[in-house]
Amino acid sequence: MDPHTEQVLEWPVLIDCLANEAASTMGAACCRGLIFTSDLQTARILQQETKEMVDILEGTHPLPFLAFPDIRNVLARAEKEGVLDGPELRDIALVVGLSHTIKHYLEIHGPSFPMISARFLNLQDLMGIKQIIDSCIDRNGHLRESASPELYHLTRKSQELRQTMRRQLEGMLASQEYEDLLQGQYYAERENRCVIPIKAERQQAIDGIVHDISGSGATVFIEPRHLIELNNSIKFADLQLAQEERHILQDLSSRVAEQVWAIRENLSILANLDCLMAKARLSIKTNGSPIHLNQEHGIHLQQARHPLLALSKGQVIPNSIRLDGETSVLIISGPNAGGKTVSLKLVGLFAMMVKVGLLPTCGPDSQMALFGQVYADIGDSQDLSNDVSSFSGHILNMIALLKNIGLSGKPGNRDALVLLDEIGSSTDPVEGAALAEALLIRLCQLGCTIIATTHYPTLKTLAFRNPHVRNASHEFDMGTLAPTYRLIDGIPGGSSALEIAERLGLDSTIIQSAQLMIQRQDYDLDAIFRILQSTHTRLKRECEQAAYLRQEAQHLFDEAEVTRNQLQTQKREDRQRYRKQWQQEFSKAQRQLNQILNELKTSKTLSKARSIQQTIGSVNQEMISHLPDNFLESSEPPHEGDLVEIDPLGTIGVLQECLEGKKQVSIRVGTQTIKTAPSAVRRATASSSKKPLSGPQQFSWKRSLSTISPKTRHPTSNQTTGQYQHELVIRGFRLDDAIEMTLAALDHAMVAQAKYLKVIHGLGSGALKTGIRTFCQSSPYVQSFRRGDPAEGGDGVTVIELR
Repeated sequence: MDPHTEQVLEWPVLIDCLANEAASTMGAACCRGLIFTSDLQTARILQQETKEMVDILEGTHPLPFLAFPDIRNVLARAEKEGVLDGPELRDIALVVGLSHTIKHYLEIHGPSFPMISARFLNLQDLMGIKQIIDSCIDRNGHLRESASPELYHLTRKSQELRQTMRRQLEGMLASQEYEDLLQGQYYAERENRCVIPIKAERQQAIDGIVHDISGSGATVFIEPRHLIELNNSIKFADLQLAQEERHILQDLSSRVAEQVWAIRENLSILANLDCLMAKARLSIKTNGSPIHLNQEHGIHLQQARHPLLALSKGQVIPNSIRLDGETSVLIISGPNAGGKTVSLKLVGLFAMMVKVGLLPTCGPDSQMALFGQVYADIGDSQDLSNDVSSFSGHILNMIALLKNIGLSGKPGNRDALVLLDEIGSSTDPVEGAALAEALLIRLCQLGCTIIATTHYPTLKTLAFRNPHVRNASHEFDMGTLAPTYRLIDGIPGGSSALEIAERLGLDSTIIQSAQLMIQRQDYDLDAIFRILQSTHTRLKRECEQAAYLRQEAQHLFDEAEVTRNQLQTQKREDRQRYRKQWQQEFSKAQRQLNQILNELKTSKTLSKARSIQQTIGSVNQEMISHLPDNFLESSEPPHEGDLVEIDPLGTIGVLQECLEGKKQVSIRVGTQTIKTAPSAVRRATASSSKKPLSGPQQFSWKRSLSTISPKTRHPTSNQTTGQYQHELVIRGFRLDDAIEMTLAALDHAMVAQAKYLKVIHGLGSGALKTGIRTFCQSSPYVQSFRRGDPAEGGDGVTVIELR
């Protein structure tokens, strides 16, 4: 790749960002040494590898962090039979262990990531050498005592001798014999021999060898003569220990030397894998995506963002860039500082990124050609030291470009992407525009793909004169007098130089003078460009809004349709289920009530039978009133115990027998039984349930299988007037029945959160009064009770206060 092109496109800056994502120095070096490929299949594989690594890093089983040391020099020394130290052997074990972990990971998860598995699964398994090193070297790079039996023995011997020396020295420090001689209560080591600090003026008072003197000269460090032999023993033990350690390290180094080639191969694979992980991390940060690489030299980038801007800024305006079909030249115009050069660099960086496996920062549905070469002439090429002006610099770059592409027209030299910023500038506008147009046509004839930026009106209209040229422009908001950085495809754009100058604060009189000086045709052309751009922007916005509203409407319609179908299905299922359940429960309750009624009639307790008959009618009416509309509608004929409606009478009751084979059937309505033809009977519905039942309207309370029907006389409770919301009349009933009725009434009053219950039992023989009041004394419902006031009924009434 051309070095000048790499510099002007800021490729080294992007590579530095990539290298910073590597976990190892070798991985960072691999990032900086990436080689551009010109093979389409290789480029596709590189992209796929990066995409697989992104999936690994974002998955539930990511690869371990590849932070490993650079041991290339260590391996080179081992290869030359050098002796490695503990930390170096530890680093080798770390690399070998990491290689084993990666290999094991790829063996398990390799089928999900075929590209990475095929490239990195050939790691050598060297766990044998790691286990040997780990058995001798700890994590800090120190030799373990257990590295050999001899090392263990010598280590213990050295420790014991030092312990003996420590006891001797501590005894001397504590002895009164040396109290006046010592400079301090401590001992030290000089030349690996134990010494004690003696005052300089008293050094003659102790027999020994002088090893050192303090900086001030006040202290002399002396090895007492009676400790010389012990110090010698320690020294000899240390020498033996060092010799054994060297033997162990030499043996380990020899074992490493036998596997240098395999370890070096694993190290290279780990470095490349770390580089691949760096690519994936950078792609995650920039939200990059793999794109389709084609051979037609076409460019179709969707939602493209400059990668360096994506890294440095939170939000970047995305743009779509299209250059395909018969078009080989894209001319981008628009205001100054509007984003033209950014778009130019963006395409150039993308063309280079796909050649090394970096994922471009654009939509996944994008596609781009794999260009063999990328050339860029961006910025000021002025070189004062060589007497090269800006215009001369650009021309020299064009000459070199044409030379590199080759005027001979070889097909192999025609897969080039050429990026030209402000082509033909820095000279006379008329001559510069003509020269720029001629250069573009020549490059187009040579088969190059060209993207150029310009402010020249003649180049903006070139697309209308040449079918191989296409226009695009960066938008300028006339309302804010500022660029929007959006790229509009298909139309040229005005430079808006006067508007930008005015926004930046240039004197308005100068702006007005400049407007008068502009030739009318040039000013009209620029105004046309602005109108076209404004119209295009408005129409695009309206189309996008219409498409969004249409999509939302369709989405809401689909949701409503699904919901309607679900509700209809649920409604049918609920109706069928609850109808069946209610019919079963109601029929069961009806049969039970009929059985009780028959028993009561047999026992001749007519008053109780009459009360329960009336209650049955109330239960029928109340149950039907709670059913939803059409709940009981069914095409099935009614069965015994079902609620039915008698059409001629317009009333409802309970069917007493089956309709099948009968000329007349019995229907109980309230306390009476009616005979009618089966054809006049149909199953009751919710609407028919609103019709009144025959017989008095009463409230029903249910306890077990007994149904009690107390009367409700007043809507409120008032102790002063003797009127209560809940009253129970039990006159004429036997005591057992009265107790049962009172208990049921208390249940109902508690549910209704009533405070009082008035029980009317009369005077009579006094048995009901005594029984009820005895019951109240033990009832958990009752807070207190009293006889009624004269206004309430006197002693014939008991007023119960509930808890």
